[in-house]
Formats: sequence, structure tokens, C-alpha cells
Amino acid sequence: MIYCFYCFLSSPAGSTTREPGALGARAPRGPRTPLRHLGTHGAPRMWWPRGGPGAVPATGVSRVGRSRAIPGARAGPALSRASCHPGPPLRASPLRAMAAVAWGRCLPRVWLRRRAGPGCGRHYRAALCAELKQPLAIEEVASRPVRPHEVRVDVHFCGVNFADILVCRGQYQEKPQLPFTPGMEFSGTVLETGTDVSTVKEGDRVIGVSGFNGMAEECIIDHKTLWQIPEGVPLREAATLPVSYVTAILALEHRACTRPGETVLVTAAAGATGLAVIDVATNVLQAKVIAAAGSDEKCRLAMRKGAQSIVNYSQGSLKEAVRKLVGSDGVNVVIDAVGGDVFLEALHSLAWEGRIVVVGFAGGTIASVPANLLLLKNVSAMGLYWGRYKEQNFPIFSRILSSALQYCQQGCIQPHIGAVFKLEEVNDAFLHVIQRKSTGKSLFGHPSV
Repeated sequence: MIYCFYCFLSSPAGSTTREPGALGARAPRGPRTPLRHLGTHGAPRMWWPRGGPGAVPATGVSRVGRSRAIPGARAGPALSRASCHPGPPLRASPLRAMAAVAWGRCLPRVWLRRRAGPGCGRHYRAALCAELKQPLAIEEVASRPVRPHEVRVDVHFCGVNFADILVCRGQYQEKPQLPFTPGMEFSGTVLETGTDVSTVKEGDRVIGVSGFNGMAEECIIDHKTLWQIPEGVPLREAATLPVSYVTAILALEHRACTRPGETVLVTAAAGATGLAVIDVATNVLQAKVIAAAGSDEKCRLAMRKGAQSIVNYSQGSLKEAVRKLVGSDGVNVVIDAVGGDVFLEALHSLAWEGRIVVVGFAGGTIASVPANLLLLKNVSAMGLYWGRYKEQNFPIFSRILSSALQYCQQGCIQPHIGAVFKLEEVNDAFLHVIQRKSTGKSLFGHPSV
């Protein structure tokens, strides 16, 4: 009886005429492509759903509108959080919900879709993280109108950062609500501006710091976090600057106060941030660089990019290798992105009044600082989280990003791009970074642009 009553309520014949937007009325819906889980065989087990690569878990819709596994539910696309109107989702009546639960059925998606608003005709593709530690999916989502202070950007290139992977694992400092689109930095051209925006106009080439939402064909962003790209700087190179080069300049200039002629030791030297540190220290600050990496190939790349000396710390003690290069005096500055034992050996390699700046933990281990070393050599150990500057000290963040653009325009720095992936290869790109195959910056975009 419950099932028959449920069918009666669900069928058009059993319902009265509804006004547009009333409960149960179907919202206008644009074309959508089915959600696809993408990836490459051989990925770490934690990155794939149960059942191995390519397995797609059955999903249903919970009462709060989020995708969740439901026994017996048919596998299908997850709901996108993107919508044309920021209003709340439509709610189903208690009788319908009871009938659906009683018969093990999930509520029809129409009851959980948001009402359509003006300007909803366009769609774009985006990489969506619907569940932590699972492959990302490419889905077509509806574009929303821009607010007065916002700008719509046609994304040409988006940086791939290790932090993006940590966010999708739930291991980053910031934890966005699911589902979300990762991507912290991008370059592109302005499509549309809000009524209060006067800093950029349609057609301008810009780079943006989005925090999230960059891994998509378009991105809506506050105009304050956009910077115009100077003439002569390609979109590809511009997309590498916000995370890697701002981190490098903040670490070397603002935190460590590196002076010309000082010796800088950089770990993970062949990564995006490591090569940026070598580039800035050598070509902007005129410092001497010792590059430390985990393979001979990566060490040779660091040498080609400007390092004066190299150390392969997979073949022995980093501290002893540095001692052979500079003697007992040690190095003036260390920029460490590895952590663990590498951090401790680098700390022991500091000279009197040396400075070590922690910018990451690519090795996966967070070391404890032996305070006696800080005292005996009067050294300083400090951290750098680039994203916090955007929130806490935006003038410095903006000034340094503008400096990076100027250095690039003048030819003082030359960003190294190791690989360019298509958007639908998002899981391959993440795996490329996880397996430490990447050198320099990896990007999403079109190689021909």
C-alpha cells in the first residue's frame, strides 16, 4: 500500500497543477555529461575505491543532499554542488521520504536540485572531489551569475600542487565541504566582470589565487585575488608563479632575509618550489645554491637551472655531504620542503646565525626541532605557509606576486614546466606527483596555448 501511495504521489497523473518553483516542480536542467571516474592502473591502493581501479561505488542521495553509498542503489553520477542559484535545496514531503525509505529507494534527484536562476544557460567542465581519497571525476556543471565584486575567468592553465592532493585526501590545513573542485592557482582571460569591478575588463589576461575551484574550464573569483599578466609573459609561465614562486620569494626575502653572496641549501630541489628557490636565489638575490635531491637525474636538472653544487641525499648523509662542500662553517640559509631526517641534517648544516625555513613535508614526516641546536649556534627555525599571507597580510602577498610577474617579464626568472596534462587526466596528474615523477611545475591546460 505504501508503495502504491508513493507511486501515486510521484506520478504526474496523481498530482495537481503546480506553479513553477513549487515543491516537486522540475527545475530547468541543461545538458550534463555523465560523471566518470578517471585514472591509471597501478595507483596507490588508498587512492582507488574498493574493487580496484575503475570501480565506481553505488551512490544515492541522503536527506541532506550529499552523495553516500546505499546498499542496492544503482551506480550513477554524484550530485554537483554547483548551481545557478545559491538558495536551499528543495525538500521532499515526509510521506514521500517514508515511502522511499520503506522500499529501499533513494529520493528523486529533482527534489534535491536547487531552483534555477537567471543566466543558467551555460555549462562548463570541472574536476570534482565527491569523496576523500577517491578518484576525482569530470562533470559538467552549471555556471552561476557573477556577483558585483566577482570576475568570471576562462581558465587556460591551472597548477598542480602537492597541496591539492592533500586537500583531496583530507590531510590539508583547509578542509572544504564536499563536493569541491581543487586548484589553487590558474591563468586565463577575463570573460565577465561584476558591476563593482574596475581593476580588470573583458579580455584581460590574468592569474588568480583561488584557494580552490581552479581545476575547471572557468572560475568565478573575487577581483582582489586577480593580477594582470604583463605583456610578454605567456599564460603557461604565469600559471606557475602564485604558489611556487611566491613561496620561494617569501622564504628567501621575507623570512630568511637572504643577502647576496650567502649560501643557500634547498631540499627537494627538483620540485616546483625547489627549482623556484634556485631560480630566485641565483638570478635575483645573487646567492650561492647547494641543491639537494633524491636522484642523480634530479640533481643534474637542479645544476642546469643554476645551482652551484648538488647533493644526492639518497646516497648518504646530507650533513656530511654539505660539510665536504662548505667546510665546518655551514650554510647561511636552508629552505626545506622534505621534513623528517632531511630537515634534521639540514638543521645541523647551518652556520652561525643561520636560518632554516620550513615550507613543506613532502617526505611525510614532521620532525621535532632540537632546541639546543638553536641556542648553541644562535640559529633561527621558522615556518612559511604561503596561503596564510593571503589572509593575514595581503599587501605583502600581493607585492611579492607582483614582483614575481615583474621578474618573469624582465627575464630574471625562467619557470620550469615539467608536464602539461589535460583536465580529464586529473588523476594521472595526481599520480605523477604522488610517485615523485614530476620535476618543476605540472599544469593542467592545453599544450598548444
